[in-house]
Amino acid sequence: MTLYSPCIRAIGPKDAKIVLIGEAPGEQEEKAGVPFIGPSGQQLDSMLKIAGLRRRDLYLTNVLFTRPPGNRLDDFLVSKRELPASYKLPALRQGKYLHPELLPELERLHAELEAVRPNLIIACGGPALWSVTSLHGITKMRGAVQPSRWGKVLPTLHPATLLYPEGWANRPIIIADFIKAKYESDFSEIRRPKRRLLINPTLEELHEFFALCKSARRLSIDVETKGGQITLFGIALSPALGAVIPFYDPRKSGNSYWSKEDEILVRALINDTLSRPIPKLFQNGLYDLQYLLREQYHINLDNSDDTMILHHALYPELPKSLGFMGSIYTNEASWKLLRERGKDMNKREDE
Repeated sequence: MTLYSPCIRAIGPKDAKIVLIGEAPGEQEEKAGVPFIGPSGQQLDSMLKIAGLRRRDLYLTNVLFTRPPGNRLDDFLVSKRELPASYKLPALRQGKYLHPELLPELERLHAELEAVRPNLIIACGGPALWSVTSLHGITKMRGAVQPSRWGKVLPTLHPATLLYPEGWANRPIIIADFIKAKYESDFSEIRRPKRRLLINPTLEELHEFFALCKSARRLSIDVETKGGQITLFGIALSPALGAVIPFYDPRKSGNSYWSKEDEILVRALINDTLSRPIPKLFQNGLYDLQYLLREQYHINLDNSDDTMILHHALYPELPKSLGFMGSIYTNEASWKLLRERGKDMNKREDE
């Protein structure tokens, strides 16, 4: 006897711009034979409507058409030692793999995506994200468009999270993701902002860059720290042009990126720019300012703003970390996952 026992089918137009993937059927879905009919489906319909989307325009499917016992997906997962040698898929959860008998479910899902070829795939929940990208960490990945073999993917939280008291706060987050999905569904390619960034610039490049800063309408400032001192100074004079200036480099003698003489010149350039009455933009600026003032920079804060405070004033119910705000307001990748945070790196409240 096999675990594979489909009890529902996908619904929606075969030429839909959006395919929305859920996890597995529950009791109501099993009775109706289609996905998202029960309480989580009712929440889904409500949020789609607020975002300007309609259920009937979406192709709705699941990772599994087989209902897990007691709606517990973990009952369909096995440890690595229980897998045959031919098993190639990555873990669905840490140390846990989808049962080999249920692999036809993935084959069916991928065949659906091949047939529909949507502009956008909405992956609701961790298993859905895993099924099309092999990635984990839905809370960190949600809101940021990811590539896949079958087109671009926008991960979001599963509507079922709203059925628990502690999960209701996720409702505005999912709605925000659906609003982004509506925009993304108009085109199939991933569109990232075009930027020119000076990374590890030379002293000559910095002289040219800071000359441009003098005429900037606004400057965006950010610092990274380690061991109680600034290790990187980031500054942008527009959404398209910025510089990342290192001070710490463990590869060099004394751990300093610059020679003593050049560092004095670089700090003077930064100080001159910060002291000008140009409006400045921070994210959780109190953190940056404590380091900038400690290192004796003279900062003119006329007409300056803080994105974290402004965002919190507009949407106090939403998280205010930099990663979350990036997922809402930008089309950047999940840049916080591009590198591991070092154990000795200071933790910032805006991250």
